[in-house]
Amino acid sequence: MSRDSDQTNIVADGALREVQLDAKIDRSSWVAMRILASSHTNPIWVMVGGKPLSPSRRSVEWCLKSVDKCWSQKKRWIKANEMQDAEQAYEHARQVYKELLAKAEFD
Repeated sequence: MSRDSDQTNIVADGALREVQLDAKIDRSSWVAMRILASSHTNPIWVMVGGKPLSPSRRSVEWCLKSVDKCWSQKKRWIKANEMQDAEQAYEHARQVYKELLAKAEFD
């Protein structure tokens, strides 16, 4: 995927807005949208030529660290009777990213 990013400015007034951006994507991967210094979307999966996902090692490592960071911030607010399910969900996310990391072909 090209490291160049397209961007657009919109008014942050709470209204829903359609956004169209151009990006050159060379291989199946994920993309995300973000509001600078504020927030970031979950991955948006993009398939190129019917080929399987091939994210970069750096991208997968970022996601894995993000799961750990999110867990460290959220776990104290989880009810005791929901803790086991929450731990399992976060561990599942970690395992998915670890499997992707083992398959990563690009830095």
